[in-house]
Amino acid sequence: MLFLEFEDGIAELEAELAELRHAGGGGEDEARLLARIDRHLDGLYTRLSPWQTVQVARHPERPGAREIFQTIGRDFIELAGGGAADGRVVGGIARIRDHGVVLIGHDRPRGGGAPPPAAEGLARSERLLRLADRFRLPVAILADAALDDDESAPALARCVEAALDARVPVLSVILGAVTGPAAALYLCADAAMMLEHAVLAPLPPEIAAPLWPEADATARAAESLGLTAPQMKAQGAVDAILPEPRGGAHRDPRATAREIGGALLARLDTLRHVEGIWLRARRRERLAAFGRAAAPGA
Repeated sequence: MLFLEFEDGIAELEAELAELRHAGGGGEDEARLLARIDRHLDGLYTRLSPWQTVQVARHPERPGAREIFQTIGRDFIELAGGGAADGRVVGGIARIRDHGVVLIGHDRPRGGGAPPPAAEGLARSERLLRLADRFRLPVAILADAALDDDESAPALARCVEAALDARVPVLSVILGAVTGPAAALYLCADAAMMLEHAVLAPLPPEIAAPLWPEADATARAAESLGLTAPQMKAQGAVDAILPEPRGGAHRDPRATAREIGGALLARLDTLRHVEGIWLRARRRERLAAFGRAAAPGA
């Protein structure tokens, strides 16, 4: 397992545990060491700074949309569509319990090579949203990274329009570090949710860092952007925070997937009988309310 720079104490305990197991030890010694690791993880992860949270959200072993789909999406059928293949985008039809759904995943780039233009992935996402609306299937969008680049603004606008126009429930879950203009897409939902250690912001902390002259400018920027799940929920941008396993989603991807699946199922059960015209109206009202100044005396 890859340990983050602030997890040195955890890494030492894990190394000690590995040595104990390799030497054939166990029993009470192993139990005590595991308890120490759990206490350290609890203490560390309950007081993460915003910048540390960004690092957790970017952890290379953090589960992405494809991994989550394998657990929550029964009978998943991928729909490739036209255009160049983009490894960052996965989408198709599946079942979550008794709900037929369209699943759309935006993953961070993996492996070598430059990814195709983001506009192609956004166009594919738009087609999937339109297809879901046509066949009256709810949509769940899972984002591990925002899908955008310098040339993708028109495609992003069309994708946002498709999400707002849908007459079916649209749900979103922020899995990892989602920063950039496309972050707005994942808020165009009837219910937007974030994993406990995910982050969401219109730009990465590194881009905002030059605004601070201090040596820890990036950490200061992360604090000021208000990008953590509790901060986003306090602002009303997201509806729910989904708990992660002790030490982050990367330590138990399957448990993370089950938590997400349960949250999606509960929302689908709630929204399944709401008329499409009301879904559309409430979704637009929700988006229009973001950033609205509070009335005097409110």
